[in-house]
Amino acid sequence: LSARSFDSQVNEIHARVAVLNRFTELGRPLTQVTP
Repeated sequence: LSARSFDSQVNEIHARVAVLNRFTELGRPLTQVTP
């Protein structure tokens, strides 16, 4: 982690998790089979 303080590290982790969750949400409809 590039952040020095603990609070900054926590915020950085939350930001990364939010981005990953956003990408998985965007990717789900693409993987579903459309009849």
